[in-house]
Amino acid sequence: MSSKKVRALTRNLGQYRMVNARNDEESQGFQLVRQETHLSNVSQVERFLPDILGRALARCWIDKIFRQSFYMAPKETLFDYHVHLPDDITVSVETDPGERSKVVVYEHRPGELPKRVMYLQLVMMAGR
Repeated sequence: MSSKKVRALTRNLGQYRMVNARNDEESQGFQLVRQETHLSNVSQVERFLPDILGRALARCWIDKIFRQSFYMAPKETLFDYHVHLPDDITVSVETDPGERSKVVVYEHRPGELPKRVMYLQLVMMAGR
């Protein structure tokens, strides 16, 4: 079954981003969370977001359209999948040459440099 790409522009903080939506069974059934999730403080982010981001990273490995959306705008993509984060939390995808991409979560406090709360990186390991 071929994927049907639908492109739509959504306005986000003065910037436009491309959103790809597929109209097939696989993407329709994919969920990062079972219900609308509102994380309201750093403690909740530290407790619940690692599992959610782990699912998002795993999805990035198998879904090119999701990966493009998530890499371009991770916090907005999480929002699209019903995960709401506090305004003082940002999520970025960092790629360094020779390393796998990692998702880094920062907390922003007024008058201070951003503080890294956590980062996640999927690593494939093989053993013998």
